[in-house]
Amino acid sequence: MDLGIEKYIKRFNDYRVNELPRLQKLFDYYDNNQPILKKPNRTSDKNDTKIASGYPEYISTITTAYFIGKNIAYSADEDKEAAYKKIADYLATEEEQKTNYEIALNCSIFGKGYELLYIDETLKLKHKSLDPRDVFVIRDNTIDKNIIGAIRFGINKITSTEYEVTLAVYDNLNVTTYQYIATDPNFTAKDLDNAKTPISRPKPHGFNKVPIIEYSNNKNQKGDFENVITLIDAYNIAVSTSVDDLTDFSDAYLVLTNMGGTDENDIKQMKEDKVMLINDNGDAKWLIKQVNDTYSQNVKDRINNDIHKFSFTPDMTDEKFSGNTSGVALEFKLLPLEQLGSQKEMYFKESLNKRLQLIIDHVGADIKPIEIQKIFTRNLPKNIKEISEVMRNLSGIMSTESIISLFPNVEDAKKEIEKKKAEEEVEEYDEFFDKKQTEEELNEE
Repeated sequence: MDLGIEKYIKRFNDYRVNELPRLQKLFDYYDNNQPILKKPNRTSDKNDTKIASGYPEYISTITTAYFIGKNIAYSADEDKEAAYKKIADYLATEEEQKTNYEIALNCSIFGKGYELLYIDETLKLKHKSLDPRDVFVIRDNTIDKNIIGAIRFGINKITSTEYEVTLAVYDNLNVTTYQYIATDPNFTAKDLDNAKTPISRPKPHGFNKVPIIEYSNNKNQKGDFENVITLIDAYNIAVSTSVDDLTDFSDAYLVLTNMGGTDENDIKQMKEDKVMLINDNGDAKWLIKQVNDTYSQNVKDRINNDIHKFSFTPDMTDEKFSGNTSGVALEFKLLPLEQLGSQKEMYFKESLNKRLQLIIDHVGADIKPIEIQKIFTRNLPKNIKEISEVMRNLSGIMSTESIISLFPNVEDAKKEIEKKKAEEEVEEYDEFFDKKQTEEELNEE
């Protein structure tokens, strides 16, 4: 479906004005470029303390690593094994693991992520995570909201007033590249005459659908720390103000009572001698700012707890995570994070099936995405002894493959079974050979 370059540019401009500022704000928080750093000073002769906390990066790092820090394991039933092998080379690779992690991290920061599948110059199928600030998709009006187009764009500043805008427009068959010159900060094409003609002929991208896939972090495409931004701002102010209070505390003033005749020379002499002579009815005392440190710390603790609570991210410095903790107890402590991970997994699988469908269509495999099992393993410290006991107790109740898949260090249970079987065959052969050799030696005697 060709919307025409005019409509593409209009949607691009709408995206730049209405969506991109939010995405850039979220990235700025993640990159520790937060509003507290631009807070005006209270006075012109002294710079206030401006501390930006690392909560956004902490939250996104913890949630992403917990959710997808380990490889996704794929498998298929025996009747689909031949078809599965056609696409197995594209799954559970180092490249795929890196792409999955980058997409999941973008989802955590921006609330959504994008992936591009493409055919490189060696005709090999590749995939790459895209920055959500550089791409957007166009959907149809059906109930499924299918992607019918996508734009990946780049902007180069030519002069102080001119920008070269490049739009790579994807439809179900081709990718077409356009360029135009913009002269305003919103990169609007005021004159479309120089944008209507592609800079190259439409090029088949090698797929039967738009090869850009959108991943959602949740139903509303919200980032993991987006709901606690106001709390992060409050924490930054509380910490910065506390440091300012300490600075003000050190800037104490000496108050001299009934000693109006004291001049600069007297003060200088006092500093050198470390002695002050006070007349009758005179007095000297320090004027200092009273700081309620307990109240200040309680406020920071409350905000810190709320940030972790409402972002579903545990505070790993909390005492409850110290010491020896059983696997079950640790899982209860991480229950909010697990609920978050389960939600992420649901939406990630939905988009993963779209990736698999594009790969399946490309290689011509007779298999459906839902027929490929996708096993997500949480990146969590495991009590190996507990797990081994559980595996031992399940012997004879569950299949060997299911039991072996419970072990955290095993990524592919089927391969592990094959390796074990091969070892047993070698052991049987060695035992048979040793027995035969012993019999021959006895016969010779």
